[in-house]
Amino acid sequence: MPASARVWRRAELSVGQRAEVEFAIDAEQMAAFAALSGDYNPLHTDGAFAQAQGFAGPVVYGALLVAKVSRLIGMELPGRDSVWSSVALRFHAPLLVGETARVSGEIVALSAATGLLELKLALHAGARLLAKGKAEVLLVER
Repeated sequence: MPASARVWRRAELSVGQRAEVEFAIDAEQMAAFAALSGDYNPLHTDGAFAQAQGFAGPVVYGALLVAKVSRLIGMELPGRDSVWSSVALRFHAPLLVGETARVSGEIVALSAATGLLELKLALHAGARLLAKGKAEVLLVER
């Protein structure tokens, strides 16, 4: 059963508020994503090929990192009752299968009137920056 999403109301959110999610992508998740997306690029699916290209092993799909951004937004900050209006990431370093990583988000702008907020995003594996960017999210309160 999936975890319950946080429920924040507009009045409870503020600039500077942060959330973080730690994760690791395993071989089973990589195989499921390859089947779902149809992307069987050997850089992601073949350890020997990835090593021949200079990596220690298969490189995690960038879209799986974006999926962790989805988890952050939909489950933590701002959580339930929110929908993306945009997301942009610039990748700086690869994540390898099995490595522990974390995605963090910080509210850098918030409109109480419209419910639109901007999150500054960062993904790290240890001290290594994997990606950074931003997301715009709309709070949908009834």
